[in-house]
Amino acid sequence: MLIKDQRGFTLIELLVVIAIFALMANITMISLDRAKRESRDTKRMSDVNQLRSALQLYIMDKGTYPDGDGIALGSATRAVLDTRGWAASPPTMPVFMPTVPRDPKKINQPESPCTDVSTSPCDYGYTFLSADSYAMYFYLEGKVSDKDPGLYRVTKDSIVKIN
Repeated sequence: MLIKDQRGFTLIELLVVIAIFALMANITMISLDRAKRESRDTKRMSDVNQLRSALQLYIMDKGTYPDGDGIALGSATRAVLDTRGWAASPPTMPVFMPTVPRDPKKINQPESPCTDVSTSPCDYGYTFLSADSYAMYFYLEGKVSDKDPGLYRVTKDSIVKIN
């Protein structure tokens, strides 16, 4: 009489378990990607509000906004906002923003300032319009509270989606 010894798993059972693990890993990666995007967008909103506050302090002290035409904020040459305007470190007193933030997705990448026609994440862009007016641009990858994905224009009074 022949008796079969059935210890272990069949090839089909092993492949099914591997497929289930692969599916779970894929779902986890998708969730992590969404969480990273939401985190970057939340940081962008915080950065923009801090920049607006620093610019208000600057105009109260200087009587005008700092110069700049389509510049990328947070780069090595525009790392601080001080008495010189957007400048490289170290800061000169008075300091309005000791560390100018850079778009979280653009860190360690070449400068690429947002403009009014940008279609993907870019560095915070700044343009001096007049002594009492400026425009800043930033790009949201996803929805943040009441803000939909896309390019936004920031002024001293508002944050408006432009595309």
